[in-house]
Amino acid sequence: MALLVGDQDRERAALELRRHYTDGRLTTEELARRLETALCARSGAQLRSALNDLPAPGRWVDPEALRKSLQSPVRTMRNAAIIAGTAVIWVFWSVGMLIAFAAWLAANGPSLAALLVFPLVWLGLSWLLWSGSRRRRAR
Repeated sequence: MALLVGDQDRERAALELRRHYTDGRLTTEELARRLETALCARSGAQLRSALNDLPAPGRWVDPEALRKSLQSPVRTMRNAAIIAGTAVIWVFWSVGMLIAFAAWLAANGPSLAALLVFPLVWLGLSWLLWSGSRRRRAR
């Protein structure tokens, strides 16, 4: 005796098919055919036929993620060296800015210009340093 399926079961199957389509595993025509089968299904067997040949959730591996996980050890070490070098430069930059800020305050006293300019220059150049290191690691 065939087990009847309800609207929730059909909607779950349609959602799964849409997910496979957005992940690039189904063409538009294949999606349309399978959606028609899933949404018109009356039994579990008909519903399963719409999902045949599709990987189970969590079993499909994104090729881009796989490529990134299989990066060469040389590239991984290079990226680690870029991050370490960027961190060293940033620490020296930050200490230099702190010394310059303290010298400015000692020579001129506290002022609104110093309280605005030094943090903004520090933030701007820190951001430039970090975004530059991101671009170097992406190559």
